[in-house]
Amino acid sequence: MLIIKAIKVMTKTELKKQQVKNVINHLIEEYDAYNIDREAQYIEFWADIDGFEIQLQMDTRDYSVASWDSVKLAGDGWKKEEINKQVAAAILEERIDQSVRELLAS
Repeated sequence: MLIIKAIKVMTKTELKKQQVKNVINHLIEEYDAYNIDREAQYIEFWADIDGFEIQLQMDTRDYSVASWDSVKLAGDGWKKEEINKQVAAAILEERIDQSVRELLAS
């Protein structure tokens, strides 16, 4: 008896869609990401850390993560809460970036 099995080969587009879906699920599961919005190659989302709500953006071309809240504060006159939010956002951005890279490498 001859058994022939068909092998499903995914196109690059199908692979990319699956990868993006996996990354979004990872953001939800690991960082409780919410208000997720996909526009073109960008995924915009929110995540909380240390009591701060941080808005982030991920570029699906290279999966880099960025947040305006993580931009280093220059000059004097910043409130303690603003400084703490910047530090928390930078930490969150780095954590997400590292965990997504690990996810994609596995």
